[in-house]
Amino acid sequence: MGERVASWFAILLMAAVLGTSYWYGQTLRHGAVAESGRIGAVDFFAEDIALTSFDALGRARYRLFADRMTHFGNSDDADLVKPRLLSMRPDQPQVQATALSAHSENNGETVQMRGDVVITRAADASRPPMKMQTEELSVAPDEDRFWTDAPVRMESGRSVVLARGMDFDNIARQVQLRSEVVGSFPPRGRQ
Repeated sequence: MGERVASWFAILLMAAVLGTSYWYGQTLRHGAVAESGRIGAVDFFAEDIALTSFDALGRARYRLFADRMTHFGNSDDADLVKPRLLSMRPDQPQVQATALSAHSENNGETVQMRGDVVITRAADASRPPMKMQTEELSVAPDEDRFWTDAPVRMESGRSVVLARGMDFDNIARQVQLRSEVVGSFPPRGRQ
């Protein structure tokens, strides 16, 4: 009789462990999806990352640095903490974009940067360095293009321009400001 009670107790204990494990697994899976707002669960995360994208000839196009990356396997999206995107095209002025956070979609095809976004472009033979600040920015790293609908402050040399929305194409070396543009352009001869 004692063996029968021990067997039933072991079966009930095992069922409780299995039920609790199943419940816990479902809670974690649904919690991760609800938290992230995306389809799929986190498949890995990494800290202090540096990723480099290369062109077909094996030349570096850009590097992405971040304090932390959380990757979602089903969608191939990633969340980044303190990202820094660095353009490395040898024929273009170097551009760097930094932010407090970012969300990369479709394996880095587009990146949505948010919070204290700063874009800097190095000087070239005909232009001084440029700095742009905004709160949100969309980036197509493979195309070296940046855009936003948010207010932006742009400094180039001693000139300062404020606007709402902009499109920046580093390859074409063009900045298009969308609306509410106000600027200050000091004369060149003054120091």
